[in-house]
Amino acid sequence: MLLSLSCLSQEGSSQRFVHEGILCGDISIAPGMLLSQNVSTISIPATLEYYWDDHVSLKNDVYFHVSSGMTNDSLRLIANHQLFVGIAYHLTTKGNFDPYLGFQPGIAYSQVKNESKLPLPDQTPYGRIEYTPNINPVLGLSLGFNYYFFRYFHMFVEARYVHGTHLYNAPGAFPLDELKCQFGLGWNLNLIRKKKV
Repeated sequence: MLLSLSCLSQEGSSQRFVHEGILCGDISIAPGMLLSQNVSTISIPATLEYYWDDHVSLKNDVYFHVSSGMTNDSLRLIANHQLFVGIAYHLTTKGNFDPYLGFQPGIAYSQVKNESKLPLPDQTPYGRIEYTPNINPVLGLSLGFNYYFFRYFHMFVEARYVHGTHLYNAPGAFPLDELKCQFGLGWNLNLIRKKKV
C-alpha cells in the first residue's frame, strides 16, 4: 500500500499539495498492544487537524477505549480514554504525499478491574475488585502519512507510541505504554487557498 501510494504521488502533480489553511479530520478503528502486558486493545480514534503553515499543523486526537484483554496479573484495563493536543511536522515532498512526525502531550481517563476467579477475603465471591478510575498524563509520538486525492478526501496511515502510567488505589502502578496503528479515509477542507507560485 505504501509503495503504490508513493508511486501515485510521483506520477501525480509535481506541485506540493500541503499548504497553510488545510483543516482535516477522520474517524477510524485503532488496534493496539499494551507493551508491558502483551495485551491487545481496540479503540476508536477521532482526529481534527489544522495546518498552521506548510510544515506545522495543530493536531488533536481523541481515543475512545473499546476493549482490552486480560493481563498476566489478572488486571484488565476497562477504561483508557485518551485526549492528545500537540503538533505535527510535515516533511517537504512534491505532489499529494504528506509524511509527518507528531508530538502530543495529553491525558488519559483510565481504570483497571481485577478479573481473577480466585476467592479473596472480604471481597465478592468471584474475587473481583473495583479500583477507582483516575486521570493521568500521557505522551503520544506518532509517525504517519496522508495521501490527498480529489478535493475533499485523503487516505492516512499512522503508527503511534503512547507513554503513561495509571496510578490507582492499589500497590504499584499499571503501565499504559501502548503501540497503536490506524488507517482509513479522512476529509479535508481548504480554508485558505494555496498561493500560486
